Amino acid sequence: MPPASEKIASLRHLLDERFPCVPRHAGRVLPTEISALDHVRGGLPLGAVTELVCSQPSSGGHLILARLFALTRAQRQRAALIDAADCFDPESLPKDDLVHVIWVRCQTIAQALQAADLLARDANLRLVCLDLRYASSIDLRKIPNSQWYRLQRAAEPADLALLVLTPHACVPSAEIRFVLNHSHTLASIEEERPVLTSQLEASVDRQRRSIATAG
Repeated sequence: MPPASEKIASLRHLLDERFPCVPRHAGRVLPTEISALDHVRGGLPLGAVTELVCSQPSSGGHLILARLFALTRAQRQRAALIDAADCFDPESLPKDDLVHVIWVRCQTIAQALQAADLLARDANLRLVCLDLRYASSIDLRKIPNSQWYRLQRAAEPADLALLVLTPHACVPSAEIRFVLNHSHTLASIEEERPVLTSQLEASVDRQRRSIATAG
């Protein structure tokens, strides 16, 4: 009988042949087709955390979620929305744009972070959105930095885009931080959603050079 080490080596060789690893390259992104976001890297970086700061009410966070869900649906990719305040209204979007979305309804930030830590490790997902827009500044400050870096490490091997929506900058592990500074006016209600999305303006508050220049 061959020793255990030889059995393990044979098993690894068999797995490598049947399930070859697809190499992941720095710089891969999930294109959003939103010029306010794509002009930096061409999309949301995969295997990384992106922070979207919605500093004003009605600044475009919901528009971006709607676009991302429609895009991933069209590309037959799976997505997840972690709703920290249980305030997402599914009736606000076409039903077909949500059939591929896992909607996790939470009552606390702690629950939302636990769900994010779990889903960020799911290789079947291409996009995970953690919506913390309605969290208080006090609660956000209580989140230890180690929790954010844990989420970053979880997203890396899963090769997914992890988007965190916040009311102010608070994610130290973010590869890119976009800031939406302008609220839509009452007149914007008359505009179609694609038009409003194309008009979004986002400033870049942070971009980690280590990833941006990796090749």
